[in-house]
Amino acid sequence: MNRLKTRSKVLDKLFNDLSLKYKILIVIFSGFFILFLSGLATMAFTSRSYEKRLYQSIAASMTYAASDISSQLQSVDSIIDSILANQVIQTNLEEMKELEQGSQRQIYNTRIYNELSGYLFAFQNDSISYMSIIQDQEIISTSLSSFMEVPYQLRSSLIARAQSREGATTVVPDFGSQYGIFIVKELRKIDKLSLEPLGVLIISLNPAALTETAVSSHSDYDDMSCLLFDGDALIYNGSTLSDRQAVELSKDLSGDYGIEKAGKETLFAVRGKIPLYDWDYISTVSYSSVYKTVTLSGRLFLLIMVAALAVVSYLAVKVILAIFYRFDRLMENMKSFGEGNYQVPEAPRKYQEDEIGLLYKNFDSMVEKIQTLIQENYVNEILKKEAQLKAMESQMDPHFLYNTLESINWRAKMIKSEEISQITTALGSLLRFSLGKNSEDFTLDQEMQIVNNYITIQKIRYQRRLDFSADVPSDLLGVFIPKFTIQPLLENAIRYGLEESSETCYISIVCREVLGLLIIRITNTGSSFEENCMEKLQSGEIQPHGFGIGILNIHRRLQLTYGEPYGLLLYNIEDEETYEECAVAEIRIPCKKKE
Repeated sequence: MNRLKTRSKVLDKLFNDLSLKYKILIVIFSGFFILFLSGLATMAFTSRSYEKRLYQSIAASMTYAASDISSQLQSVDSIIDSILANQVIQTNLEEMKELEQGSQRQIYNTRIYNELSGYLFAFQNDSISYMSIIQDQEIISTSLSSFMEVPYQLRSSLIARAQSREGATTVVPDFGSQYGIFIVKELRKIDKLSLEPLGVLIISLNPAALTETAVSSHSDYDDMSCLLFDGDALIYNGSTLSDRQAVELSKDLSGDYGIEKAGKETLFAVRGKIPLYDWDYISTVSYSSVYKTVTLSGRLFLLIMVAALAVVSYLAVKVILAIFYRFDRLMENMKSFGEGNYQVPEAPRKYQEDEIGLLYKNFDSMVEKIQTLIQENYVNEILKKEAQLKAMESQMDPHFLYNTLESINWRAKMIKSEEISQITTALGSLLRFSLGKNSEDFTLDQEMQIVNNYITIQKIRYQRRLDFSADVPSDLLGVFIPKFTIQPLLENAIRYGLEESSETCYISIVCREVLGLLIIRITNTGSSFEENCMEKLQSGEIQPHGFGIGILNIHRRLQLTYGEPYGLLLYNIEDEETYEECAVAEIRIPCKKKE
């Protein structure tokens, strides 16, 4: 979070320091970029809306188609129930089972064939390829040649499945892509509920007829195709895709709809379920033309935006440079005036009637007036003011300041404002120390009183952002120390550790006696000293800024008072708990106490 704040401040400073013309260019290009992103978002939204409407249209069509497929399968179930209940089929199958060979067996066969053919024509279900009944080695089929095209092992497997279900109807879609969908059922004797096996009924369904009729009757799209799946197994492939591509399409389609690539073709695919049978269907429509249109529109949009950006950039730069050329000349005039050249630079003879011309005119008028003021009044007025100030300073009585502060303190207590009372009390104490003429025999105890008064004022100002602690043993309070030695260092710590940071600043003062020396360490977080800071200040390599002069004066004053081995050290340490770099100002003077 701190890094983000720092980076944000750096970016704000960089932007604020930019020339006005660059700021205007940034605003123009930012607006154009936002417009560009809005255009892309609009295109994406339009494409998504089209896809959603396409999905709703196809899904509505396929819902009706799926219901038709389910109805056709239910009609086949009705045929199976009718065949099971057909007395002619029951009787002839029973008679055939008792005969081994002979013409009579052929008669029974013909009767059963006629009944099956009657069902085939009566129900008028185009999806039924043929119906067959197998009893031992006898096959009765409405299309024996089609049935015999089914491999022997597959026929045996169908018969075994029907027998294992003990009279239940079984749908076998496993071979739909090659031989069709099979519905098998073991026919049993229903007379007297003996349930004696009489044979196996096998109905072959043409998945193409089952799906295409339903799809074409409800679809508004000429190129719509349908895929049927039982789980991951492909039942029927009514598209131009290979079976492998169809299976991959089913795996890639994760939601209800999507745009999928199949080879070189782009398809819009919609997934759904066949009611009652738990089959999945995927309906596909060619999306290539739409995809090409969307891609072409996107490229055309990008081309237009790039061309527009180039034109806008050229015009914006030309116009801004033309405008700011006159601004730059005016800035040069102002800079020249600020450096003390009071002669007005040669300006256009005729001012233009726009805002910049008005600025030129007013600036020239202002310079002329200032020159008159300086020549006639400014110097005399300054001398007069300085004389008045010196007269007032010589007449100022310090007791007037004390009485004024006491009045403010009394009024603050009357209105119960503790903070104002504390500030005035602390400020009054500071003034007594600063205006007092007696600087000899000044002790660490008195210096810490100055520090405490100063901290009282600063804590009211910074509240919780300032955390101050002092560790001064009582036996060191009588040590002599030059007046106002610690307070300027404390003020320096607050200046660089608190005012330039939004974090809490921890400041500590620790006093110790070591081998006859008084060592005072002022430590603060939030800032650090440069390496060899004191040496650089003394050599002039670092120019003091405000508080730097105070630090150098303290060091020189201590050395003048106690000698060159003593003075002020500036260095940095790492906090043992937070690992944060802290600035340390260390005072080293002889430890001389009051007797």
